[in-house]
Amino acid sequence: MKQKQTKILGWLMIFVWLALPIIGQAQDAAAPDELQEKLKAQRQAIEELQKKVQVYEEKIKAKRDEALGIKSQLEELEDKIGQTQAELEIKRQEITATNLKIQQTEETIKDKNLEIVKEQEKLAEFVRVLYQKGEKSYLEILLAHDAFSEFYDQVQYLKTVEGDLMVVLKKIKVVKENLEAQKQILEEERKTLEDLRAQLDDKQESLAEKSTAKNVLLEATQADESKFQQLLKEVRAEQAQINANIVSLERELRAKLAAKGDKTLSELSGQGFIWPTDGRTITAAFHDPDYPFRRYFEHPAIDIRAAQGTSIHAIGSGYVATAHDAGLGYSYISIIHADGLSSVYGHVSCILVKEDDYVVQGQVIGCSGATPGTPGAGRLTTGAHLHLEIRLNGIPVNPVDYLP
Repeated sequence: MKQKQTKILGWLMIFVWLALPIIGQAQDAAAPDELQEKLKAQRQAIEELQKKVQVYEEKIKAKRDEALGIKSQLEELEDKIGQTQAELEIKRQEITATNLKIQQTEETIKDKNLEIVKEQEKLAEFVRVLYQKGEKSYLEILLAHDAFSEFYDQVQYLKTVEGDLMVVLKKIKVVKENLEAQKQILEEERKTLEDLRAQLDDKQESLAEKSTAKNVLLEATQADESKFQQLLKEVRAEQAQINANIVSLERELRAKLAAKGDKTLSELSGQGFIWPTDGRTITAAFHDPDYPFRRYFEHPAIDIRAAQGTSIHAIGSGYVATAHDAGLGYSYISIIHADGLSSVYGHVSCILVKEDDYVVQGQVIGCSGATPGTPGAGRLTTGAHLHLEIRLNGIPVNPVDYLP
């Protein structure tokens, strides 16, 4: 029994001394109260900015109720720019607040490490005592003391040490569990920080696009009302013509395939779609209320962030119904698929297919564009992206409902 106890204590000592260097000493921690005050200030700043965003939102809604003119349109765009700038600052403040939370959690982890070190030092001392005393049997202890009371006190002392050792072991276990929980919190906070930085990038892109929209409008109209009304008339007519062409050519191609008895599309029924680009960041939603030109025409697509010249992949297999190269105007590709579905890719800067071609899902069909003044961009565009429409029986539907 004595040998077994001695062996256990020996292993316990090894554990304690190996664990001590791993934990390490905690560095000086920042004052918790100071961090709390900084966090409080960040939250207050965010609340004030959110109020500012709401004021801009109300101003924008009021502008939409006014008659569409160059003055109201420029003012609305200016308010959208101001709103986005405030939203951008919110993201910056949220990043600062998250960094403070991370700092807080790191300080808590340091404190837990220090607490473990202290408890392990206690544990080491208890183990040393028990190890030394464990070398002797109760008979040897008795023979070493003249009085029975001294023997009794020694035995009770050893039992107390053993009890204290178990208390310390349990405390170390609890502290280590808390330490692991704090590490998990830290990991989540760092993930939040990563997400916020991505959102900050999105807001910066959005701000640039709104500023471009204002500049495009000023360049096209010179802030003149008659020129604006003429522009409005022309772009609405262009949109109507583009839609009519897409619908007409789709019908013609489907009729041609049916007349030939081509069953290729029916055999593709239920294939499903893929994303046309590697990136999946949507910068303008289907029927987006914040689309800068929504009062001119509805946005029947999603805009996907894509650098100028990014490869465009067919979202599904099918036949090319339209491969329209308009030079510096609005160029686009449309493909018909099974189940009455079709896809349209707009602002393309290069076209790698021709009408009636059969394409397979994932095949590169062209290059993205939309940078103002570049081939395929058209007149009203705010920056590089891919315009993607999905249509059901010729009518635009929300692409998000069909993409994985």
